Amino acid sequence: MPRIAEESIQKVADANDIVEIIGGYFPLKRAGTSYRAICPFHKEKSPSFHVNPSRQSFHCFGCGAGGGVFRFVMDYEHVDFPSAVRKLAQRAGIVLVEDNDPKEQNRRDQRSRLLELHRETAAWFHTNLLRTREAEHARGYLKKRGLTKEVAVDWQIGYAPAGWESLRNWATARGFTREELLLGGLLTAREGDTQGGYDRFRDRLMFPIRNDYGEVVAFSGRILNDSQKEAKYVNSPETPIFSKGRVLFGLDKSKRSLIDAGSAIVLEGQIDLISAFEHGVKNVVAPQGTAFTAEQARLLRRFVEQVTLCFDSDTAGQNAVERSLPALLAAGISVKAARLPAGEDPDSLIRGKGVEAFQSRLAEARDFFDHTIDRAISESGGNFGPRERAAVARRLGAFLTLLPDAALRETTTAHVASTLGISVGALQEAAEKNPLTFADESTQGNQPAPGPNRVVKVSASTELICRLAILSPEVREWLTTQSSPAPSELDPELELLNELLPPLKGVKDLSPSTLLALIPQELQSLVSGWEFEKMPVSPLEAVQDALRNLHLLNLKKRQNAAAIQLRSPGLSGEVMLSIQKEILDLQQKINDLSAPATSALTSLR
Repeated sequence: MPRIAEESIQKVADANDIVEIIGGYFPLKRAGTSYRAICPFHKEKSPSFHVNPSRQSFHCFGCGAGGGVFRFVMDYEHVDFPSAVRKLAQRAGIVLVEDNDPKEQNRRDQRSRLLELHRETAAWFHTNLLRTREAEHARGYLKKRGLTKEVAVDWQIGYAPAGWESLRNWATARGFTREELLLGGLLTAREGDTQGGYDRFRDRLMFPIRNDYGEVVAFSGRILNDSQKEAKYVNSPETPIFSKGRVLFGLDKSKRSLIDAGSAIVLEGQIDLISAFEHGVKNVVAPQGTAFTAEQARLLRRFVEQVTLCFDSDTAGQNAVERSLPALLAAGISVKAARLPAGEDPDSLIRGKGVEAFQSRLAEARDFFDHTIDRAISESGGNFGPRERAAVARRLGAFLTLLPDAALRETTTAHVASTLGISVGALQEAAEKNPLTFADESTQGNQPAPGPNRVVKVSASTELICRLAILSPEVREWLTTQSSPAPSELDPELELLNELLPPLKGVKDLSPSTLLALIPQELQSLVSGWEFEKMPVSPLEAVQDALRNLHLLNLKKRQNAAAIQLRSPGLSGEVMLSIQKEILDLQQKINDLSAPATSALTSLR
């Protein structure tokens, strides 16, 4: 990952007012010198989320979330720090200065060209759909599926012409090379063809595939006549900007709804998703294909803890439910499954019986394990005997082992065993004899979901010392010279300095929002609540006074402990003399520190 120069970070921070940025996501109300709103990071009735324009920070006094403008974009958009900087840089029209490693620069240049190619291609496909006579049947298909022109515009649906070289000729005229078109998967070439290549997408309705940042990275093309003897969908191949196992269709539009709902509705295809979204069911995503990969599950886990799988009612759709289980369960996601009427998919159900019928099916969704048992009983035609129970036990036993929480695994295993009328031991034996053998890496390498920011409460003196250390290069430089005693020896809370100071080494005259961006992420919530605008006339003297007071307090505690020890019965004369000497030595140090500031500070240097 390339390193973004500090001067670029400062420019981006200075160019993006935090009130304007946060106010673009949801309304803020002025409250004195700051602004407030209902916190977007936890459920509350009274607003405890405050935005301070003078220090360019936000802080929630309810859940403890806080930081600067970069931290807000990271938490709200669920992106990493470099992505937040780039997003805000693009908004402000700032060109970032990053490391100049030739290989990394070439990779970024290639990625930039491919993203530009896909962005312009999506616009070209879209214009074809709306304006060309050749796309008349594509517009008719959309109308038949109940998708209006407004929906087509909102989702930038397009049309790929029927010709074998239509896209190639258009793109080369726009300055893109054959190699870029092949690398981006928009052209395909027969073996040995070194000159041309032909369009991958021909006479198809085109859906742009976007990553969760909203960038077009691939396409999915659907045939316009289901009687055609061609694959119903043709998708972009793996490219430097697209891996189908790492992208969820619709996430760029639905991620806020996912967070608000706390759950996701997982659908099979693009049209199903668009239909549901446009009818008000907005917490929806669709994998590229039907079964989840580990990367997709981890991506979704950033937003929700529960999903409802709503695949087609046919056998292929139900098999896809089971193929999705390993990745989702291993990621710690609770899984439900919805049952659709025979022969229906979400889009046809919504068009035929209304969105209420679809929502009713979602409300009736059951936990995957109960869903599987119910389905097996239904398919048995009233003949759910011992063999059928054993078959279901073998199917479910392996999935139970994937539940990452021990208590949940134990209680769910007991529930499934009870429902099937078998012992827990028999169910566990079935799991051992029938381990999962999925080739997908979904069951491997699961990483726990990132936790919330660490919220730390510190004393007033620790806050003062750390706050001034962040704001003052002079204070930071002086603190690095203090070793006997070190600040953390005077107060364990001052161990914070060992985390706060290293990222700020050599940094001078940065704005509060930029300084917030540089400190460790887990401390930004704590630091965002500090009063950075309150700077004493002499920050260094204020810190020296605070540390001197801590030193005095520490010496007096040691002196009191020695005095208590001196009153212990049975001490020898030699031990008593030693303790008395220690008390006198401590008193001398207390006197030295209590002397006028000019001489007292010498002992801290």
